[in-house]
Parts: sequence; C-alpha cells; structure tokens
Amino acid sequence: MAVTVIQTPQTTFDMAYGANPITLAGITPSEDKYALKVFIVGQADPIADIRQTPNRQGRAIFDIQNILQAYVGPQVNTVDSQNHLAITSGTALSLAGPTLIEYQFAYALETGGIVGAFTTEPTVFTVIAGSKQYFEVPFDTDPYQVKASLDSSNCTVLDRTAGPLSDNEFTIANDIPGTIYSSPGGIDVHNVWSDDQCTKTFYSTVERDGSNPPNVALQGIEGFYILQYNSANALIVTNTLPNIQGNGGGPNVSLGQGTLVSGAFQTVTIATGPANLAVPLNAATAYYYIIPAVYGCSADPQSQIDLMTTAAWRAQKYIINPEPCNDYPHVQFAWQNSYGYRDQFTFTKKSEHKTNTKNNNYLRGAANYNSTSYDVDLQDRGSTTYSQKIENMFTVQSGYMQDKEAELLKHLYQSGEVKVRFSEGAYANQWVPVILTSTSYTQKTFRKDRLFQYTVSFKLASNVKSMRG
Repeated sequence: MAVTVIQTPQTTFDMAYGANPITLAGITPSEDKYALKVFIVGQADPIADIRQTPNRQGRAIFDIQNILQAYVGPQVNTVDSQNHLAITSGTALSLAGPTLIEYQFAYALETGGIVGAFTTEPTVFTVIAGSKQYFEVPFDTDPYQVKASLDSSNCTVLDRTAGPLSDNEFTIANDIPGTIYSSPGGIDVHNVWSDDQCTKTFYSTVERDGSNPPNVALQGIEGFYILQYNSANALIVTNTLPNIQGNGGGPNVSLGQGTLVSGAFQTVTIATGPANLAVPLNAATAYYYIIPAVYGCSADPQSQIDLMTTAAWRAQKYIINPEPCNDYPHVQFAWQNSYGYRDQFTFTKKSEHKTNTKNNNYLRGAANYNSTSYDVDLQDRGSTTYSQKIENMFTVQSGYMQDKEAELLKHLYQSGEVKVRFSEGAYANQWVPVILTSTSYTQKTFRKDRLFQYTVSFKLASNVKSMRG
C-alpha cells in the first residue's frame, strides 16, 4: 500500500513556534516504520531524516516544529535602522532574511532497517519565525493575506483586506481626510517621536480568486503611497514608493511586471519612522499615512500608475508627538514580535543607569619570595582582583498611554530578542542588544488604573571588559 499524506502545516505560511504536524498513513503489517525527510528548498541534503513506528491507528504523526525552529531566526541586525540617515542611498524596503524559509518533505516506509524509495511532496511550504497558540493547527493566515478578484470593468476588487505582521491592536476606522485614498480594513495608529526609527512588515502574496482571478500583474504588494499632513489636516505631499528590487523589495523590477512572489519576497518590510521614513519627511508634517496597495485601476484620473488607491492591507498612521520641554532622554525599544518581525515603542520619562560590578579576588602575599631578599612595599597589593564581571543596568519609565498601547507592550516583555536605541550618550542612535531583567507584565487599563505607566529594567547583552588588577 502506498503512503498517504493526510495532514500538513498551513500551505500559505505557518509559524515555527507551535505545532507543525505531518501525518502519514498507509503502512502494512509487513512494514516496520514510516520515514520522513525535510529539505530546505534549493538544498540537496535534508535537514532532518526521521523514523517513526505506527501508532494504534496505523499512522505516524510527526511534529517538525523543533526542526524548523533551528533554521529560522530574527531579522537581520540592520532592520531597526533601515533607511536611517540615507534617504537618497538607503534601502527603503527589505525582505524576509532569516525570518522565513521554504521547505519540502519526502516520505517512505522502512522494512527490516531498509528504507524504500522516497516520494517527494510537491507542495512548497513556508514557515516564519513567529509563534502561535497551541490550538492553532494550522495557523489562520486570512487576517494577513489579501484576497482579490476582478469586477465587470476589469478592475481589481478586494474580497478580503488584511493587516500587517504586527502585534499592534490600536486600530481606528477609515479617517484619511480629504483624499481619494481609503482603508476599508481600518487604520493602525502609532504615536511616535521625531527621532523614532520604525519598521512595518506585510505578508505580500495576494490570494487570487480562482473563479474570477484579477489581472495577471497582481501578485503581491505593488507599492506604497505615503501621504503627509500638517497640523491643520491639509495634505502636504503624496509619494509613491514602488515595491521593486531597486528599492530593496520585489520580486518585480518595475511596476506591473507581475512576477510570482516566492521565497524571501513573501514578506516586505518598509521603513516607517519619522527618522527613517522611506521618503523625505516634510518639516511641516504632523502625521502621515503609509498605504500598501496592489495593482489595479486607480481612482485618481491624473494617475499614470495602475495602482489602487484603496489600502489592501490596513493603512498605517504615524502621529508625530510634539516634544515637551521636560522629557527625559528617549529610550526606544524594538523587539521580535509574535509574528517574527519587529514592533517598536519609546519610553520618555524617568531613566536610570547603574553599573553592577562583581570582583573575583584572591589573596596575594605582599612579599616576593623569588626575590634576592625579603622586601615589602607599602603599595604592594594583598587582596587582588583577578577578574571582574561588569554589567550596565538600566531602568526606564514610559509616559502615560492608552489601553491598546499597553497591550502592545505585553509582547515586549515576552520577547527573546530586544534592542534599545538611546537618544544620548555613547550609544546614541545605535541599536544595542539588551536582556530584560523585568519580565513580569501586569495588564493595566484606564478603567481600573486611570492614568498609568510602565517600567522596564534591562541590561546590555554584552558586559564591559576590564583589565586584571
């Protein structure tokens, strides 16, 4: 009897940190075990070769999450400062990097220690370095993948809008003032400061309606509109940023090319903070929108670009907070969120820095017995420091915040990959890896706590080096 695959992970994409089961059936009494090999796409050698005896139902259930977790990880170190101080020469967009891999598997049966011919499952699976609940088998990708079809006038219709790969839940209704642009799925809000460096990541691949597919050029995010407004809610400037390889994205080389989206191109990260915005920030800008758009008929009669003016993924609104005169130096956090990508938040209130030093001492005699005579100098040391452990410790406090912002901070406390950007000092405007030393999060809301703040303690991930005493 041939082996049958009756369960696989999500075919769109799945999260590595959570169950990724593969269930095989079809073994006969004359055979001993099921065999499974896992391959990263493009590599000839398997990353895993597993054997399993059948269970009471005659099947084998392989959970390959531990295998997959060894081959995915956080985004590249430079992503948090993406496009910073490099508006003309920097990369406004970036791809998945080590956060995502594609893999396939092959299966066979083993008899008496001899494995039969392997059959390769033709489906290519994608896994992302994010996490999911224990009951999410498979992971529901619909909230993050746009679905599109075609209307009677041969224009794109969005059957389903989506959101970014972010834990931010601060979402409001469509409020883009005085323009043809809209965001039917709502708008995500971010309160930021003028020196903040931020990014936002989207799963780019669009689900094409099988019975009424859109234009062949529509495969993923085609580009981004960036709308800048002043404090009087007047539109200052509109920029269009194509999602092409020349801008760090892709897979298209030019707009409307219609290249199939695969591999690292499946996610695209755009620089979104005031200090690293993908386009030049106007001096009068009080807030701005970033609108991910797909190929389709534009609502702008003057436009020469076949780019929809409707946000296929939720528009991102960044409100630049005015700088108060009594704030402490800002400390911005960026961390790997539950989807494997980055979220950010800035702490603006009390900040303290201390140094913890632990000495490794030994007692050394004052006299040198290898000398020609017994001689002691008053300055010769007895108790001597052989080595030291020196840690830089910090405690920072946030400003008052809204409930949805507090929910976002929960994921900072839970993250295993956190970086900090100081606005002053030796590490100013550099992203430094840190370890949180306060990892207990207590939910606070306006209803039960009224005005509330959060405090985070952390230490630098690398200790200070010192000389021997």
